[in-house]
Amino acid sequence: MESKNGIFEQDLSVAAYMVDNQVLMTPVCLTGVLQETAAAHCGEFKLSGIDLKPLNLFWVLTRMHVQIKRFPHWHEKIRIQTWEKSHSYISQPRDFLIIDEQGDTIVRASSIWAIINGQSKPQKLEDFDREGRFPLEENAVTTKAFPRMAAAPKPDLPVVHQVLHSDIDLNEHVNNTKYLQWVLDEMGHDFCTRHQPTEISIHFISQLFPGDKYYIGKQEQSDGSWLMTVFAADDDREICRFWMKF
Repeated sequence: MESKNGIFEQDLSVAAYMVDNQVLMTPVCLTGVLQETAAAHCGEFKLSGIDLKPLNLFWVLTRMHVQIKRFPHWHEKIRIQTWEKSHSYISQPRDFLIIDEQGDTIVRASSIWAIINGQSKPQKLEDFDREGRFPLEENAVTTKAFPRMAAAPKPDLPVVHQVLHSDIDLNEHVNNTKYLQWVLDEMGHDFCTRHQPTEISIHFISQLFPGDKYYIGKQEQSDGSWLMTVFAADDDREICRFWMKF
């Protein structure tokens, strides 16, 4: 791994636990390795989750848009690039590329992050500036980052699930990749076997914690894409919205 002009690179060989029944990296693992690369980059500046945790601070992902030309396959060696772009008061944009051994870009992603404290209060990002963090260029890498999306309707007869221990991350709330796992599971095994997402857009609105309950709404759109929303079961508030094109 190395960083040059604010652009961080990390190589990865796709492991068996990362792939599905078609020997392709799962969408959940794909978004996970993007975030792990972001964490490694933040670690260069002592701003990773481990660095922030003693200060009762942590990064939260608020939006992500991923465009997938193809999913990496088992044993494939890929290179992940990531870089931060100039931030606003509380919003930190970050972009990603995944490049295969032939030098082709197979995944593009844009994201927005924030640092919050234990009371979920956003922190001023200028307080965390470090020399060398930002690259020379700031071109967006996705063609339509963060498209507008509505909430999926609430189901008439919601199936309520409970947050489990395995859903919780180091900051004692649901790991953001779990929400993606939940909505894909809601689509069902047969659907996910026959359909691979080519675009995924996520908008995180609130959080769930140990013992909370939730349900999922979904709706197919006229263009064949899907809206999916995770709702808190206790008060019906929106936790996160998804838009996926298959």
